[in-house]
Amino acid sequence: MDKTIALFGATGGLGSQLKHLLTDDYNVLPLGSDEVDVTNLKEVKSFFKTPVDIVINLSGYNYNMFLHKYNQDNYDKLQRQINVTINGTLNILAGCLPQMRERNYGRIILTSSILSSKPAPATGVYSGCKAFIDNLAKTCTVENLSKGITCNTLQLGYMDGGLTYEVPEKFRDKVKNSIPLKRWGTIEEIANTVNYLINTEYVSGHSMKVNGGL
Repeated sequence: MDKTIALFGATGGLGSQLKHLLTDDYNVLPLGSDEVDVTNLKEVKSFFKTPVDIVINLSGYNYNMFLHKYNQDNYDKLQRQINVTINGTLNILAGCLPQMRERNYGRIILTSSILSSKPAPATGVYSGCKAFIDNLAKTCTVENLSKGITCNTLQLGYMDGGLTYEVPEKFRDKVKNSIPLKRWGTIEEIANTVNYLINTEYVSGHSMKVNGGL
């Protein structure tokens, strides 16, 4: 029987492409915010009453802002970024881990970013949230690898989709030229990395850099 993947963020720029590449090998449950609100622990826990083998979390929210401009006007947007990225990930782990531990098997793949290790101006909150996710995967591994559950992050660089296209067009050529491969990453390369992490139990607690050599 095909393993079941819960793909959070399946309606986003990357998630909507990735789900099509995984359906031949897995039973994919594509989840947008309309299906499960990751910031709502009750909803997440209810979803995981049905066991899944693999969790991929591509859900996210981004709002760029210089730290010295943090004020009441942008408070809600920054808090939403923290809530979706950090609390949403914690809710997903709290939901999926109990049933994975019962069955002694699980694969958890979380989304990080190159900005976790190479921050850029105005990305302080986003970068900090992603660094939290990278370290959370290490703790999740320490607590759960003995139960057959791996947890890794995809530290994504500039991919052909998603947040890359939020970079102002006038800066995109400069960004692309800074990448040793001189191109955006492809969704197929994300899918290849996902398959590797699913099939390789000995890799866990790792931030897999999918960034074209940056």
